[in-house]
Amino acid sequence: MAEMKTEEEQVEALKRWWQENGKSLILTIAVTVGGVLSWNAYQDHQVNQAETASAYFQQLMNSSPAGQLSDTEIAEIRYNSKLLKAEFGSSSYAQFAALMLARVEVQDGDLPAAAAELQWVLTQQGDAEVNALATIRLAKVLSAQDQHSEALALLVDGDDAWQLGRLETRGDVLVAQGDLDAAREAYSAASLLAMAGGVNSPLLGLKLDNLAQ
Repeated sequence: MAEMKTEEEQVEALKRWWQENGKSLILTIAVTVGGVLSWNAYQDHQVNQAETASAYFQQLMNSSPAGQLSDTEIAEIRYNSKLLKAEFGSSSYAQFAALMLARVEVQDGDLPAAAAELQWVLTQQGDAEVNALATIRLAKVLSAQDQHSEALALLVDGDDAWQLGRLETRGDVLVAQGDLDAAREAYSAASLLAMAGGVNSPLLGLKLDNLAQ
């Protein structure tokens, strides 16, 4: 099984992945399509597009620190996210931008807007890692709006790096729903998975302890 990711590791892992692979991915697509068109002109265009998208995305990264965001940071994230979605909507850069915009909407208390951004990510059917993160976050946002059944429907089991996050989130949703026995089962399964993967999650242990019979 791939290395499991805690909530704190998820965004940083995705950032590192894009720093290492973002441009090469876009250029690989360019190589595939380029045989149909005039290669030199098309290559130049794709390189320029990749560099432009990368520059906007780097600005977005620079304005997205961990923790509570300032009004200035929120304004910068909104601007760069909307620009990336408008100009490079089919790229994974835009999906990352929507994830960050959803974070801003949650901080602002606009949960329907946050859900809309996360749903948009999923409709793009892009990178599996991004989709997994968006699914978990969408489940949390829906549960916060008392849409617990809809949230649980998103948390489908899978043998991947995100199963720990899905199980813990399922437990959170079940607690909010009032089904404490099922929540205990989800937290217990998450705890076993964390131990098997060498993941230290004190918060998960505290959640489980709080439901001890």
